[in-house]
Amino acid sequence: MTEEDTVDLGYRLDPIRTLLRRSAAADRRAASALVDVLGPRIHGLAVHVTGSSATGGRLTVSVLRGCLRDAADLAASALPGEAAVLDRARRAAVATRPRGDVRSLVAPDAAEDRTRDRREMDVMRALLELPPAQRALVESAAQGRFEITGPDRREAAGVLAHMLDELVPLGGTGSSELRALAALDALALAEESERRRLRDLIDDSETAGIHRRAIEAAASLTLLTAVRPSHDLHRAVLEGFGAAPRPAPDSDSGPGPGPGPEAAYRGSYATPVLGTDSQRRAVGPPAVAGAVHSTSATADPSATPGGDVPEADPSPAPAPAFAFRAADEVRSSRRGRRREKARAKQTVAGHRPWISRTVAALALVTALVLGGLLIDARREQSLTETFASTWTQYSLEPDARLVSGRSDNGDWSAVITADGLAVRAEGVSGYEGEVLQLWGTTDGVQEDLGVLEISEDGLIRFSSPGTADSLVVTREMAPQNMSGTPSTRIVASLSPQLPTPDSTG
Repeated sequence: MTEEDTVDLGYRLDPIRTLLRRSAAADRRAASALVDVLGPRIHGLAVHVTGSSATGGRLTVSVLRGCLRDAADLAASALPGEAAVLDRARRAAVATRPRGDVRSLVAPDAAEDRTRDRREMDVMRALLELPPAQRALVESAAQGRFEITGPDRREAAGVLAHMLDELVPLGGTGSSELRALAALDALALAEESERRRLRDLIDDSETAGIHRRAIEAAASLTLLTAVRPSHDLHRAVLEGFGAAPRPAPDSDSGPGPGPGPEAAYRGSYATPVLGTDSQRRAVGPPAVAGAVHSTSATADPSATPGGDVPEADPSPAPAPAFAFRAADEVRSSRRGRRREKARAKQTVAGHRPWISRTVAALALVTALVLGGLLIDARREQSLTETFASTWTQYSLEPDARLVSGRSDNGDWSAVITADGLAVRAEGVSGYEGEVLQLWGTTDGVQEDLGVLEISEDGLIRFSSPGTADSLVVTREMAPQNMSGTPSTRIVASLSPQLPTPDSTG
């Protein structure tokens, strides 16, 4: 048994820690094995929390790439390798605000979504022994939902702590408050005040062990949310893995696989850089020990073109050489400056002052106008590209619904997904003293989604991270209807029940 196969505080085999350490050494086979082992569990957890397979897939790739980047730190943590990776995945998933329905983790129809892990039966047995209400609470918490507040929150956290203790004995003699707070934090559900209180309660290795084992137990819950991704993760996760150049080896070991780090410069300047910014100075390339500065005016005169390059000096590289042109010295003298001023006065005296001022004013006005038009054009182009990217992204979601619009003021369409929605319209005319306001309807409840901006050519582009079953656009008094109830003056209705437009543009 090697040291890399054991946990710091015990002697259990830890193959995930081994894979992390080998991945930190740029072992591509170990990194690929890590994706195979933990990819389904991270992906399934992300899908259950976000409610979207597309979002879950992106989150899985992001978490796995981050774990490979920080593999050395994860392998060196006090947690087992598996718990360290899955804890990071859980916190990243819950931070995206859980959405969608909570799924039963012990339902027969969910068995096909899981991986075949022999530890899965132990987790299912512990869940089935709970009363239905407590089982529903644990299933919601395992999928990132815990909306209980007030006095009931402490009791509900105790139920979670009891469940985690069944999966991995927490041990120790910590208080019930410590165990409840450790359970909430292990499931990434603790609030900031609860995390501060937990830090105050952890004052020795025994209480820290309770928190660590709670994280291990929370990681085991991902056995029941595991879902194999629909596409191969290796290409997206391992792209560019291990391609970074390694430091150059010693000189007696032969050439290495790539360039080493650039040596720190510790030289001194042979020629002081004096004068003003108007003086031009030619600076040669960074000096290399033993090399010839062909672009420097102060190069070693003994070095001849085509001659042998002397052996490298082991001392730090000398400073770059600075060369001043002869014209710079003449221009920097007092006599040279007087001559330049006299030439400038003669040039100005040959033109009428009012003509030069008029031309300068016209040039300034022209530059301001053209600059404003250019800024507006670039801003419009940026907004168009951003909206087009958002529309395409939402349209490619598996649950995307292309919604047509019905209106007597422009052509309207929208795309609605679980991750957000986008609305666009053409040929829309504004109303004096009024604005167009977008409302979303979900389960019969209307929500204000904001005021729509109309461009000069009658275009509307709007996107929102919220979602809805249908949309409606109304006329409201400027600047916005803040009552929460839309007016009856409907400008456009967008509903999935309407015929789908031919173009998705």
